[in-house]
Amino acid sequence: MTHDPRFALDDTTLSAAPFNLTAEALDWVKTTFSTMTVSEKLCQIILPMCRDLSPEKVAQLAAKGPGGIHRFPSFDEHDLRASAEIAQAAAKIPFLMTADIEFSEKGSVKSGTAFPNQMAVAATGDPENARKMGALAAREAGYLGFCASWTPVGDLALNHRSNVVNTRAFSDDTDTTIAFCTAYIEGARAEGFASCLKHFPGDGLDDRDQHFVTTHNTMGMSDWRASFGRIYRAGVDAQVPVIMAGHITLPAYTAELGADARCPAGIPAALNADLLLGLLRKETGYNGVIVSDATGMVGFSSLGRRDRLVPMCIENGCDILLFPNDFDEDLGYLTDGLDSGLLSQQRVDEAVLRILALKASLGLHKTRGALPDSALRHERLGGELHAGWSRKVAQDCLTLIKDDIALLPLSPERHRRVLIAEKTGRRSPSGPLPDLKIAEMLEMKGFSVTRLIPGAPVPTEGFDVALYLSAEEGVSAKEDLGPQWERLHGSFPFSMERLWDYYPTVYVSLGTPFLLYHMPQCPTYLNAYSAVLPVQQALVDALTGDAPILGTSPCNVAQFGFPEIA
Repeated sequence: MTHDPRFALDDTTLSAAPFNLTAEALDWVKTTFSTMTVSEKLCQIILPMCRDLSPEKVAQLAAKGPGGIHRFPSFDEHDLRASAEIAQAAAKIPFLMTADIEFSEKGSVKSGTAFPNQMAVAATGDPENARKMGALAAREAGYLGFCASWTPVGDLALNHRSNVVNTRAFSDDTDTTIAFCTAYIEGARAEGFASCLKHFPGDGLDDRDQHFVTTHNTMGMSDWRASFGRIYRAGVDAQVPVIMAGHITLPAYTAELGADARCPAGIPAALNADLLLGLLRKETGYNGVIVSDATGMVGFSSLGRRDRLVPMCIENGCDILLFPNDFDEDLGYLTDGLDSGLLSQQRVDEAVLRILALKASLGLHKTRGALPDSALRHERLGGELHAGWSRKVAQDCLTLIKDDIALLPLSPERHRRVLIAEKTGRRSPSGPLPDLKIAEMLEMKGFSVTRLIPGAPVPTEGFDVALYLSAEEGVSAKEDLGPQWERLHGSFPFSMERLWDYYPTVYVSLGTPFLLYHMPQCPTYLNAYSAVLPVQQALVDALTGDAPILGTSPCNVAQFGFPEIA
């Protein structure tokens, strides 16, 4: 087949996995591309965030002609559906409507099902739960007008000090991560929804956060190929349609290339042609869309002037520029980059063709993003089927790490008087979170619960058992997942108190699984991974013996056990 010089990619490339285009869909891609001006192509590369879903603001953004629009699943159901309809009705080319549906407290669909995070899913030991997780994202988000999510996370929870990975990852184990990521991707695709494997070349070693600094994957290349390399190759084999390039470096690959390296070792993936066009596309065989991570992050913006970084991002391998600081300004930087030679027309055309192919693969050329009928709400949004999936994960994920004093199960007859230490005023980086309901749930089972008052001495008698509750999940832009003793006990010296010095004590983490590192002497410790209500209820049932504790730790937390003194 002779390649048509009007198109930067040939028909075979555009029709191949992960797009798998029919002849009709391929024709739409090529016809649409042929009618686009240079300015329209550049707009197609930019995918802005929309925080204001008022009809006026949505219409204004849609009129700019971006390739897609990112909204938040925590917004009101009516506003999400209405804004999607307004945007798609105004679109010359259907929009890629995206979200970040990582589930748990921060990333679940507000009007849908509260579902645990990735690590909780992996703790069940059953990849089928990840398949349901992907299907759930597709079904509930699809009802609200989304067609893609920047999930799943393919990072490895290798560093217990990494707050930005932690429970967002499935595991610290490569094979487990492959099994669960693959199942998630397949579950989403079966529902006609686009998933995105992130964050290439792999996060979880550096204890810092890309939101605040460029971070580093410090693996040697043999270790990288045996771990993250296998994860991304499995994603390619599973036909993941989008891969996100992180603001993460991989210095060992630059060293391996030696004099052939195009980019310095300190340049992160989202700006690095060696990593994207070489390691990801050529060596790993990836043919789908590459999206940058959010370009407002310090890990991106600290590398230089934005007028150079924006065209460099596309020229060096990204197809989508995620979250411009200012749409018109970044469009100007892309335009100037074309004029100056920082950005080539070849790379622009490749990016636009892949974006159009992704849209065609989702059927947007036919449906133009039409929303599911509201009569399907009971099937698509919430409902007992989805709630059952969530309860199953919640029940099966709970993991008992240690019970040295055979404390569990608790019973109102032996442990009626419970002293609880927990943090109130819970927050994510973007807003407040509800207080836990575990104390109330225990009271409904016949326990008498008293909350420890921070800043007051621990009462040394009057209770049968003590319970610590922490709910700090891995999340973007959160700098402290530790036990935060000051918030539990009060400021120094009260922060040195420990309940197990006075009472049989169980510590429960409804978030990071690594807190045993801070308290190896705690006699009974349990990981619950997520603070969504189904997990809280499952936890109370497990603590009181009304349900078994079935989970298996997806990470090596046994390393934090307290050594015996000879």
